[in-house]
Amino acid sequence: MVRKKLDERIRTLFSHALQTNQRSLLLLVGDHGKDQVPNLHQILRRTAETNSKSERVANADSVLWCYKKELGFSTHRKKRMEKLKRDKKRGLAKGGNAGTATTERMDNFELFLTNADITWCYYKDSHRVLGTTHSILVLQDFEALTPNIMARTIETVRGGGLVVFLLRTVTSLRQLYAMTMDVHSRYRTEGSGDVVPRFNERFILSLQGCANCLVCDDELNVLPLSRRTLSKLTRMGLKSSGEDSDNENEGMRKDVVSYKTEDDLQLERLKETLRDTPHVGKLVELAKTLDQARAVLTFLEACADRDESSKGSSSPSPLASVMNSGKSATVSLTAPRGRGKSAALGLCLAGAISFGFDSVAVTAPEPENLVAVFQFLVEGLKALKYQEHYDYTLGYNYGGADGGSDYMDKGNNGRGEKAGRDNTKCIVSVTVHSSKGKKGRRQTVRYVRPRDAGGFAGAELVAIDEAAAIPLP
Repeated sequence: MVRKKLDERIRTLFSHALQTNQRSLLLLVGDHGKDQVPNLHQILRRTAETNSKSERVANADSVLWCYKKELGFSTHRKKRMEKLKRDKKRGLAKGGNAGTATTERMDNFELFLTNADITWCYYKDSHRVLGTTHSILVLQDFEALTPNIMARTIETVRGGGLVVFLLRTVTSLRQLYAMTMDVHSRYRTEGSGDVVPRFNERFILSLQGCANCLVCDDELNVLPLSRRTLSKLTRMGLKSSGEDSDNENEGMRKDVVSYKTEDDLQLERLKETLRDTPHVGKLVELAKTLDQARAVLTFLEACADRDESSKGSSSPSPLASVMNSGKSATVSLTAPRGRGKSAALGLCLAGAISFGFDSVAVTAPEPENLVAVFQFLVEGLKALKYQEHYDYTLGYNYGGADGGSDYMDKGNNGRGEKAGRDNTKCIVSVTVHSSKGKKGRRQTVRYVRPRDAGGFAGAELVAIDEAAAIPLP
């Protein structure tokens, strides 16, 4: 297979997005666009590994692949191997130069499907990806997209990640203006049969003003959509290559210059001040932004006030007075998508365990929405010197087919529906066997479905994530 040189503007786009912690957008036009996803995945990983500010993108290279109904290939390894054997017997996977290119492309895609951490999701099940974080998002079947699905899935991509749209072969992007979308069938009536697809035109036109967007064909040749963006990436690439050549001539290594904002300096001072504070310093150390650290501090202050009120402190705070009077206290955290609310909530739950809360209920529309919450809950427990299997155990969603309050059906010997398409395997409970210095004590953090009102009875603390997605009764 003849190798071709990659357009440097693609690598420049990835590098700039990683430096600025922004997402990059790539439209692949062509019937074989999916074959370039493994190459983009590899390019993003290599670019992230050479970027000192993007260790989290390099270490967490998960892929979210969303589609309408048919992928065009099997995600089952055994079925793919059987199909490959059948193609070889029929001579479709070997032969001349075309056959060799096809074989190498298939091997590359097969290796990508085997080794990469890919999450497959139907568009109709996109609500299940709320609260998750991925490095690459692939959106297939453009005709099935809606603005709500786009906002729901794109916001799961971390800063510096990549969003890929797979489009069919078109001679001009203007053909997308008149494309019939699946959602149009809802608005067709006998009186008005024609629907004007204004969203398609606005979406394509908005890409011209996006500085982090490129349009390529299925061979990664850059297509002219916005001359301003292309010229900007060209200048950035030439500047970067000129600096590299100067450094090579001088025998010096290029260093990445990073600037700290006022919030970064305040966050460092806050972490230094709370470093030796029990229960708090270790958790605040895991915060990435100043607002996230303040949110964790506010919640931990509420937990500490509850602890002081139970001990009968002489000078309780106003929040402690409310708790001591038998009334419930509420702490609300609001922020746009992708700001780390779920991560802050997970750290706060770890702090609640350290402050002695025995029963904690966590709710969200689906258990998959709490992946980030339980992930940072476990990280917080590890920061507080808790050890898995010795101090705490994790419970997964193998049970709860009947929607019980504990999500673990005790009447079915802890067995229920297994993780599958309708029930993805994820953590739904954390049980702490013994607190530090308190033997025989059991503390639980468990997932409760929003409709199971009885599951919240007896809970000392109720945490709600993705509250805007929970329907009203």
